[in-house]
Amino acid sequence: MTHDLKTSLDDLAEAEYAGAPLSTVDIGRARAEGRRRMRTARLAPVGGGVAVVAACALVVNGLGGASPAKPNAPQTRPAAERAFTGTDPLPAIAKFGWLPDGFQTTGRSAGADYGDSVTASTKPLPASGDMPAGVPMLALTKSATEPTPIATETKAPASVTGSPKAFFIITPGDSSAIPPEVRLAWQTASGSWFILSGDYQAHGDELKAQLLKVADSTTAEDSEVALPIHVEGLPAGVTLGEAMLNDPVTVGTDGFTMGLSYHSGNAGPGTGHYFTISVTPTGQQNPKLSQGPDPDAVAKAGIKVVQAVPTPDSCKDSEGLHICVQDDPKQSGPDPLASVGGAQGLLNRITSLGTNPANWTTHVVN
Repeated sequence: MTHDLKTSLDDLAEAEYAGAPLSTVDIGRARAEGRRRMRTARLAPVGGGVAVVAACALVVNGLGGASPAKPNAPQTRPAAERAFTGTDPLPAIAKFGWLPDGFQTTGRSAGADYGDSVTASTKPLPASGDMPAGVPMLALTKSATEPTPIATETKAPASVTGSPKAFFIITPGDSSAIPPEVRLAWQTASGSWFILSGDYQAHGDELKAQLLKVADSTTAEDSEVALPIHVEGLPAGVTLGEAMLNDPVTVGTDGFTMGLSYHSGNAGPGTGHYFTISVTPTGQQNPKLSQGPDPDAVAKAGIKVVQAVPTPDSCKDSEGLHICVQDDPKQSGPDPLASVGGAQGLLNRITSLGTNPANWTTHVVN
């Protein structure tokens, strides 16, 4: 999500909920804590990871419909018949082995904004960059260097199968309602590091044992994740902010969200002019955006609920996919999409490969 868009959403939320009851929740502190966890664990990555994260949290803003398309729907032109060239922005950094009951791999993300990660979850993925408290989720992020705990964190010894070095990183809790946060870091055979955060339901020794069991069965991967589109002619001089694939949206239900975010130049995250490409099955409805806020929860907590606001975009339905290019014209600086005819021009350069992963490609952008 660009900073300009975030500002406009915040302004809209303030106006929409100006009459809401005063909250007893310190929203700023909660948001800061959530974002700290996302930065250091990789839900910063996805919240969602899980977020569906940052700029790619936009991927479902313009979606409607009632039910997701089936991933095994027939395709009119198999990918094997199409000669694509290009690179894949989404690497598969690792593969989970053992996971707690009810968990399965649900998301992957990569890029300069949040780093490379893979997540496992038991519930629908969040539709924003902020990780809701209590969502059962495991998040594994990759680091080129050994993670360094901050001043308020402590290290505790750990042992992971096949790793020359491992340790827990413990963040103190704020109160009895917020227990200490535990993450597990270990070095891989290649010299890089993995950092695994817990599901926020287990705590203390139980959480440590769970993290160790997951880590012992996790294997590093050096492969590419196939995606459901091909982009022929990405604007020159842009930097990948994030690539993400969340599949399935809900464990046990067919469907996915896929997104790419790019920004002009090669400056750091949050700078430059952003645009995004979002993809879902045609008709898929995202549960986090299709349902209004729970009136009882709002009344009890006094929490302001921000409804997503679609940015100006160009969309098309093709071979079972709903594809959108989103470009917020309020951003400062030159628009990188101007060189390809704007959002619609880039949309015209995107080929749909349908909902069947067997037909997807690792030659995603050219």
